Amino acid sequence: MNQITQFFSNLKADFDRLNQSVDDLVRTYKAIVHFLDLISNLFPIDLVLVLILSLPLLYVINTLSPSTPRVNYTISVVFISGLRSFLSHTISESWEIFAVTKTALILLLPAYFFVVLKFGFSLFNKYRIKKKALSPLHLESSFISLQKAYHDLSAEIYSELGKNEGKSFVDGQKFLPKIQDLETSISGLKTLIKKPEDAPHSSE
Repeated sequence: MNQITQFFSNLKADFDRLNQSVDDLVRTYKAIVHFLDLISNLFPIDLVLVLILSLPLLYVINTLSPSTPRVNYTISVVFISGLRSFLSHTISESWEIFAVTKTALILLLPAYFFVVLKFGFSLFNKYRIKKKALSPLHLESSFISLQKAYHDLSAEIYSELGKNEGKSFVDGQKFLPKIQDLETSISGLKTLIKKPEDAPHSSE
């Protein structure tokens, strides 16, 4: 009798352990599903797939041309995105241009964010310097701007002459931006000099 009781007791304990294991498995499964849902909400599945498929192609291109990683990454993403659009058209007769373009832009944005930021800052800096050169507050700042523009132009001309020593032709088109900076500084100096002359006329 004790053996039968012990048998059923062991059987119940095994069943409880099995039930606990099943409950743990179910909870793990639900946690994984919840995690995947969260990931899919943050990162759409098409974005993840394009990124994953781009990596092997990126590795191959980097092997052939390791000096241009950003361009290689762009080529990989654009190629896989184009392939995805072609497959989508083959299956559902829809190119899905908007979705494909949005995914590609999201993947390329981190690679070009600092480039765009640097380009924007460069444009803003050029605009600020030009505005300061055109409307100097006093003679000292105008003279500094004029002197800098002149030295920049002189340095570029001397550098070009050194590179083309012995050659009769020098491409002067590349000097035009520096010449325009010099002209801007001269215009700012003229404006500053004329201000005292205009003051009496305005008071009359």
